[in-house]
Amino acid sequence: MKTLIIPILVIFSHIILFIDCKTKLDLGDESKLPVISTLFNNRMLLLLKGTYATDNPLDWNELNNGTGELYIDSQGDGLDPTMTLVNRPKVGNLPIFLDIGEVRISSKYVKGLNDLTQIRDTVDSNKFWDYIAPNRQVFCTVTYSFDNNTCTESDGILKASDFFNGIGAQFPSNDPSSETIGWESSYSAGRSWFGREYYYAAIYFRSLVTGYALDAGAPVTGRFDNRPIVNGLNIVPRNNYVAGTSTSAKSTIVPKLFPALYTQLPSQSVQSDMQVRDGFDPYILEVRVNLKENLMLHSYVTSRATTVTYVGISDIFYDHKGEGDAGGNLLTRARIIYPETASSLTISGGGNSLLHYYGIFREQESDFLNVLPLAATPAKQGAKIKYLNPGTYKAVCLGDLVKQDGFPDTVVRETTFNIPEYPFRQTYNVDLTCP
Repeated sequence: MKTLIIPILVIFSHIILFIDCKTKLDLGDESKLPVISTLFNNRMLLLLKGTYATDNPLDWNELNNGTGELYIDSQGDGLDPTMTLVNRPKVGNLPIFLDIGEVRISSKYVKGLNDLTQIRDTVDSNKFWDYIAPNRQVFCTVTYSFDNNTCTESDGILKASDFFNGIGAQFPSNDPSSETIGWESSYSAGRSWFGREYYYAAIYFRSLVTGYALDAGAPVTGRFDNRPIVNGLNIVPRNNYVAGTSTSAKSTIVPKLFPALYTQLPSQSVQSDMQVRDGFDPYILEVRVNLKENLMLHSYVTSRATTVTYVGISDIFYDHKGEGDAGGNLLTRARIIYPETASSLTISGGGNSLLHYYGIFREQESDFLNVLPLAATPAKQGAKIKYLNPGTYKAVCLGDLVKQDGFPDTVVRETTFNIPEYPFRQTYNVDLTCP
């Protein structure tokens, strides 16, 4: 009998010990503990796209109105220094190498205003961001070494293809929080859904090398992924600040490619496409930048009085006139798609012009020319948008007409349409002549 009582007492004492033990959960540190989504993620798919169009972007040979040529910035007196354009490639043959450190999102609206200038230190940053995709990814359109490298080891060539062809490059990620709340709090906030709304998305570019750069006519030699690159220039430093920004002003500005920031405008959040709902239904977080359609040759004079010619981003908003800085023209937009309930849209009336796009915006949006559309596709016959959440939208015919640089600058016409809540996964049609 004694032999039976002793083991029971030992087990009971262990139970009491664990009951009395304080865990990190008891101390309020539950958000710092590992969760299933950090180990095995089945709900969110993060896709990065390097295109103005979300669906069926122009092929490389269709760019620049079907010539397949790189855009060339204005050059001469008071403009870009005269460029060296020897053996410049077609845009589709341009090597492009991307080293992306991570992708983040944030639900702290007020703290992020004024382009993150309120984020002063690491503590602020950790409180502000959801670090959903902290694992570095390297994409390349061609390999950059004979032996194995980070790009080839991680299928970076295939991911670069998907980054530019409209499919989207998959980026490893964790699920962000949906911050489940009770119906009372949701109702008092005027929300008919449980979850969390995100207002910012950020892509952190460690390096973005374009493979055509000449210094005084000689190929530029640089490095990418700690490997030597010939005839390539990292354009991140060139695009971190708007042309003409003073040295003193730079100390108060967050570099524009670290991160490339998307800020949801109030007009975009009325029928938000950045909501993570409570539950288990899978969703896609799509983050894109207008890179493919907007590659342009620029030049500047170095401190050695030599002229560098390189491929950067076209002068969409800020005119570049030979300054070392040429930033402010790369835009970002993010959206969350629920494929199980989203519908498709076909658009009739496309005239196959390579200078026109169909842009899709929320009904409350009125600025069509200074932001990326929520969704977009070239204005071709049989144009189609794959995913749209329920809501009211504007379809807008946009043309790259006044200053042809790959980015639409003219509103031709528009119409309004609705995607109903039910039934799910339907295909709707809108008729909009374009151009």
